[in-house]
Amino acid sequence: MAPDKEHLNALCDAICHSAAAHNGDSNGFDLMTCIDPAFQGVGQMAGVEIWRIEKMKVVAVPQDTHGKFYSGDSYIVLHTELINNRKEWHIHFWLGKETSTDEAGCAAIKSCELDDSLGGGPIQHREVQEYESSRFQSIFKQGIQYLEGGVDSGFVDISKLEFRKKLYHIKGRRKVRITQAEVSWRSLNEGDVFVLDCKDTVWCWIGTDCSRLEKIKGMEFARKIKDEEKQGRATMVLATPDDPRLQEKFYDQLNREDGEKVTIKSAEEGGDDEMAEAAPREIALYQVCDESGEIEISPVGKAPLDHAHLCSDDAFILDMGNSGVYAWIGKGATQQERSQAFMHAQKFINDKGYPSWTPLCRVVEGAEDNLFMSCFSNWPRPVIERQISKNAVIPEKIKDPTVDLSGLFKQQRAAEKKDDDVKDDGSGKLKIWRIENFELEEVDESTYGIFWDGDSYIVLYTYIQAGRNHESFFIYFWLGSHSTTDERGAAALHATKIDSEVGWSSQMVRVVQGKEPLHFLRCFGRRITILQGGVDSGFKQTSSEETNGHESTKSRLFHIKCIDEYVKSIEVFCKAESLNSNDSFVYLGQYKTYIWYGKGCDAEEKFTAKMLSEKLDRQSLIGASPLSVNTIEIEEGNEPDEFWEVLGGKAEYASGAELENFVNERPPRLFQLSNASGTFSVEEIYNFNQDDLIEDDVMLLDIGNTLYVWVGKGANEIEKKQSLIAAKEFIKNDPSGRSEADVDMFVVKMGFEPPKFTGHFQAWDPRKWAGGKTYEEIVAEHFGGDANGVSSLNDELAKYSKKYPFEILCKKIVPEGVDVVNKERYLDDDDFLELFGMTLADYEALPRWKQLRAKKMVKLF
Repeated sequence: MAPDKEHLNALCDAICHSAAAHNGDSNGFDLMTCIDPAFQGVGQMAGVEIWRIEKMKVVAVPQDTHGKFYSGDSYIVLHTELINNRKEWHIHFWLGKETSTDEAGCAAIKSCELDDSLGGGPIQHREVQEYESSRFQSIFKQGIQYLEGGVDSGFVDISKLEFRKKLYHIKGRRKVRITQAEVSWRSLNEGDVFVLDCKDTVWCWIGTDCSRLEKIKGMEFARKIKDEEKQGRATMVLATPDDPRLQEKFYDQLNREDGEKVTIKSAEEGGDDEMAEAAPREIALYQVCDESGEIEISPVGKAPLDHAHLCSDDAFILDMGNSGVYAWIGKGATQQERSQAFMHAQKFINDKGYPSWTPLCRVVEGAEDNLFMSCFSNWPRPVIERQISKNAVIPEKIKDPTVDLSGLFKQQRAAEKKDDDVKDDGSGKLKIWRIENFELEEVDESTYGIFWDGDSYIVLYTYIQAGRNHESFFIYFWLGSHSTTDERGAAALHATKIDSEVGWSSQMVRVVQGKEPLHFLRCFGRRITILQGGVDSGFKQTSSEETNGHESTKSRLFHIKCIDEYVKSIEVFCKAESLNSNDSFVYLGQYKTYIWYGKGCDAEEKFTAKMLSEKLDRQSLIGASPLSVNTIEIEEGNEPDEFWEVLGGKAEYASGAELENFVNERPPRLFQLSNASGTFSVEEIYNFNQDDLIEDDVMLLDIGNTLYVWVGKGANEIEKKQSLIAAKEFIKNDPSGRSEADVDMFVVKMGFEPPKFTGHFQAWDPRKWAGGKTYEEIVAEHFGGDANGVSSLNDELAKYSKKYPFEILCKKIVPEGVDVVNKERYLDDDDFLELFGMTLADYEALPRWKQLRAKKMVKLF
């Protein structure tokens, strides 16, 4: 159910008045003295913190319920990011569709208090249920779950109530939302996935036309209910379209009456998966100034805008239409300008008739986000030099005894005492098991922090929680990206068993490789190492030579990358193509160890590379002699021939100006392009990695001087064509002033990504689509060395207007770019007139049924 417009307008008015009351003239009262105690010490470490408004008070939300929102409540979400050793805050106040106006107003006031407590630096966003911004959705990688009720109903002790079935609706082509639906077969539609919780059985019903991502998220959500909410004590049943018997049983669970015939709604009746705005946005800038004694709103200009249009002594409103409205606060703006800018930005939404859910953001000078900055040309970008973090932790087992790091640790401990998404510094006790033949195999303490991507692990973390005298527990079950399904299931079951052994008092967290939470990383001194391989599943037999249960190889190559002070060392294919100018690498060989420093790697990555080369056990990993070996450090560009020889020969790798600098002046941005809703739309993906490249979509990667259009194998022809046009329009209308002459534009097919593309994704896995082959090997195998997997955007676009003779168009397989439904449009004028006896213009004026008859007659149907 969409939020009621009248109700939303009332909420918006409440927010305006609340913001004005908080930010307006306080007659000398110091607002900092009334900061809510719940906000003391927050936002000091990267992560997510959430509060709910309960009876007009701010109450912290437990981490294990992050992503779940009650429709009758209002929430405040603080997302802290560390970008180039600088904190960036985003405050989202979220309004449920049934929240009260007083709760919405309280959320607005408390958001301002939170903003004040962080020095006025955060960017504020208003979020409305079912219309959340892409940035907000990107915080919750597992999707957003809506629950019915509010503070008075959300935390009822369910142990005292009779169990009631719950039906969950999983919907979304890219950003999945999970909502509760009426427990009835009439709630179903063929375009989505539904999960039914029947206490002892968890059903996952798959619609015939649902997307691949919905299937994955639906099954994952059902598994979470089974393994986490029910501690593995329920049975999970998958009801797919190819099993009518099971589907009939599922309908019986949905209160179907005896003999009642079930008719499921179509995907179209189920509604669009994506909210898309068809109208193009018109960007305009307005100045908010009180120089005359009264607030005056004056138009400054329309796009293209220049950074010089902004003035530090005033506030401004950036109107982007349905795409959003910004209130920008200059450093020298008066208190009246600061308060009135946000209020008038809200008024813009109401006065101009924009949807009530239109994004509304407040940013301060110096803390603007990418979307705001992209509307202005000549935006100054500071150059920040990255150095070893003061908060870096070097575990005891990899310390160099000749180096005194005590000062480094003291600073770290002081910083770590501040609040975080989990209020613990990671210094508790660890015990780790690996899943081997469905059983637990305890891991040697000397290898803590080292994981194999083909295995699943259980990590038991014990600590003393602040203010309590008894032990508390975290149970993480870490799932390698190449671990088997049966190993993952065994890990969940053993995690539940360990939870029972500690009195059902732990917090159980499922961790997927590459999505490790911050507290998990802190448990390992902020550094983890991931190796390729693992012990075979219990359902398999193996005769390969193994060392300590894992496959042995003669050499290994590790990619070391630092993100937000956390360092991951990930094994990659031992080939030159794996190198990246932005990072450092360690090569372990039988007789030599090479440490390679890319031109863009920072001091922390260099430091970690040296420590890693000493920490790893060469004898167990590569079967090398335990005797000491020669370690050679190499700067990019000064490699000896022997270095290239051990990597199989010199080859192209991810490099270039944008990767050779510590800080890229134009950070890479990823966009998803889709026509899923019937209207072609573009959506930015934040904090992206390789998993965000969905096979059914077309993506756009902007790296400044180069623009890539990535085409998934499941993308349709309409999406492909519209994406090419959109890419050209994107550059043509770029507010920063770029033109087609400044930007190289390419089309990349899935599985044929060149190094300059993959270099912008952390730990790119060539096995995901290319079967472990390099870009050059794929090109040689499929195209005889001709790189048809990467082509000019203009050349690809020309295919959609190219003309062909009738002999080619009448075949079942037509050239790329030809719309098989409208083959006649690719005939030249003379051929068309000869075949149809009329011009194309006359043909298009015919009724549709006559066009179809004409095509059948000439065998182009």
